Amino acid sequence: MTTTHRQSNFSLTPEQLARLQHQRELIAAERPQLQAKLERMHEAQHEPSLSGQLRQAIHHSGRLISQVASEAGVTVQQLSEFLAGDRTLRSDILDRLSAIVGGSLVVAERE
Repeated sequence: MTTTHRQSNFSLTPEQLARLQHQRELIAAERPQLQAKLERMHEAQHEPSLSGQLRQAIHHSGRLISQVASEAGVTVQQLSEFLAGDRTLRSDILDRLSAIVGGSLVVAERE
């Protein structure tokens, strides 16, 4: 399969090309880190714990992480770290997160 290049009505200056190449290199360097975080988020979401269940509810809520974080009174970074399993949150924040996504955390005694 061959790739064809269409001519466009504009061209980039050498400075713009250099900046574009630099940005591509930054993105390529960041990719492994982002992939590792995605894998941690997947693992944390499926851990058999209350936090894992809450992470799953947040992911399935269909809400923007920034919106959930704002309503819970935490930063996007804090919520993102929690979702990746890299951070724990106080119980009052966990309660707020649960209410935001329409759930409730219930601990039942074993018989």
